[in-house]
Amino acid sequence: MHVKVKLYGTLRRLSQKEKPGIWEGEIPFEMTAMDLIYFLGTTEKEIANASINHIVCPLSQSLHEGDEIVLVPNIGGG
Repeated sequence: MHVKVKLYGTLRRLSQKEKPGIWEGEIPFEMTAMDLIYFLGTTEKEIANASINHIVCPLSQSLHEGDEIVLVPNIGGG
């Protein structure tokens, strides 16, 4: 199924070269937001927040065809 992922902060490294800050493509059916995080090459430890179609959701939320997912990384300071 096809989804679009918007990536912010340090997660931008996972975006496609031709689309900075975006990863768009096909993923297996029945994936959750957590599955997608691993699919993209990171872990939940790096994620502060996720939303699907503009609604903040738990990482256990199932994904569907055409979803737009936003992933926001943890931010540290010192």
